[in-house]
Amino acid sequence: MAELQPSEVLFIPKRRRLTHSRFKGEGGQEVLHVFYGEVELIFDEPDVAPVGEKLLEVERFRAEEAMAWSNAGPHAWEKIRDLLQALIDQNVLKRFSESPERTAETYPLRLGLAPEGREPQAFTGADAARCPFLTQEAFGHQMDLANLEVLVPIYRIAHPAMDTDGRQVGENNAVPRTMFLDLPTQRRQCGYLGSRYQDELPMNVTALKNMTKRWPELLSLTEQLRQALTARMPPREPGKLRAGELHFHAICQLACAAYVLVRGENPVPNGQLDAGLAAAFRLIDGVRLVTNDLLRETPGRHGCETPVTAQGIADWAEKYAVYRGNHGVCAGPPGLIDEYLRVLFGETSAPIQVEPNAAERVGDMEAALDYGLLGQRIESVVRFFGASQGLLHERLRAAFQGHAPRTRLQERVEIPVDLEHFPLLRTDHPLVESFNLEREIDRWLFARAGEALPGKVGGASLDEVMKLDPAAQAASQRRLAEFFAHALPADKAVSEPICGELAAVAADLFALERRCLRVVEREQGKLNERLRRQPGRALTNIDLGTYNRPRTGPPLYATLGEGLDVSVASTAASTVIRHGDRSLTFTD
Repeated sequence: MAELQPSEVLFIPKRRRLTHSRFKGEGGQEVLHVFYGEVELIFDEPDVAPVGEKLLEVERFRAEEAMAWSNAGPHAWEKIRDLLQALIDQNVLKRFSESPERTAETYPLRLGLAPEGREPQAFTGADAARCPFLTQEAFGHQMDLANLEVLVPIYRIAHPAMDTDGRQVGENNAVPRTMFLDLPTQRRQCGYLGSRYQDELPMNVTALKNMTKRWPELLSLTEQLRQALTARMPPREPGKLRAGELHFHAICQLACAAYVLVRGENPVPNGQLDAGLAAAFRLIDGVRLVTNDLLRETPGRHGCETPVTAQGIADWAEKYAVYRGNHGVCAGPPGLIDEYLRVLFGETSAPIQVEPNAAERVGDMEAALDYGLLGQRIESVVRFFGASQGLLHERLRAAFQGHAPRTRLQERVEIPVDLEHFPLLRTDHPLVESFNLEREIDRWLFARAGEALPGKVGGASLDEVMKLDPAAQAASQRRLAEFFAHALPADKAVSEPICGELAAVAADLFALERRCLRVVEREQGKLNERLRRQPGRALTNIDLGTYNRPRTGPPLYATLGEGLDVSVASTAASTVIRHGDRSLTFTD
């Protein structure tokens, strides 16, 4: 592309997408941050700060005019040219000579992401026998309905269900994708001010119309659901919410829609889910996306205790492009989003008291809240174990670094743990920092949910229920070292110094796995009691691995199986590692 010339006219192609905020810099001074879609521009150098301020005012300008955007003498042309070119490269600015003629955008009624004729399916007690087949198709692993919450996060269970408006709860984002229906949907380009403005991805007008026609109803349901959880989980600071507490409001509201589907008595069949509950689900799920990020914002320190406000949630969503999904942008008008968040935070009241109310639609509000809180505790334990396994895998990777000759086991240990191989892995921070942060968050969520379940769960912390016995671990390590060194064929046998470290990692992992399974089975049992649902089968390491693999990397049973040709089977009671007719059994 030709070098930018002083006389060229530049413009901001989608001016309404440009927003800004001011944050305190390291020296306490205000620093201008300009946002354009997913691009963030920080004007923290005093001599170029006026350039940022001027960009907020102008529609178009000659490139040479920017030389005068200064609090002192004019900028040198070379400096301003490089700055403007950088903005052109990020598509914040464009040459006026290259501006295309505006044409109306049109979008097909379907995304083309589901096979023709796919039948509506849902996780529901009305068709409980289908659950193992649905989970096999979606996750490659069968799970009975009585254990579904171990595999599918509680806030995702209602996603594929159809409501009485004839729409899937998760709309275009419904998961698992094997249950996505790709229903006819009206779409158009977004015209709202901010990061969504004229995005190449459209907004879902069908969902917007369904939402706005019942808007006062949704605000009332939101208010009632907030009041119900607040009675069980009062904020630590009266009248103010922290990010972790808001996260529980999101989880429990999402769980209410799932509760009516999967409860043991009178479960709602697919297609009969109350459209008001489904629409409230769609609203609060966007808040959950924000709180999920807020909890994990800073490495080394969880964000569960971070104070949050209605305006702060809206600003975060705008700043970090939360309004933009894989298949479209949020269709909510900014005014309605602000009103919704104020009601959610209790800053204003709902305009009506809707009938039937939330408790009547749910059936048993206390049981539904228990379902949400227990479901979050279950996920916290499973994720804590997954992060612990990730840390142990990295410890094993470090042991193999530079080891020669290379072995099949080493190849499996050194498989990249990245988004290409593990699609739900969080990459906000370095891997080990992410795993440690996840464990901190899980500790907090497990304990805070327990506070809202007095007399229904034990008071032990996550660290206490997962604590290992050093003497037992030393004995297990010795037995495993002997097994790895002498029970395997010569081409599989592991020698020192790798053998000792592998045995130590495996001993810790197997013990943590058994503890995790015991805690999860206990919590899942209480959850089933509250649902009046029959208990499920005993859980195994395969169940944990199916959930954790896409989020934290390869489970150790798979690494050992592929690298050493052994099998590893764990239950809450025991772990059995086997090669041919040789085996070891570990119990607690």
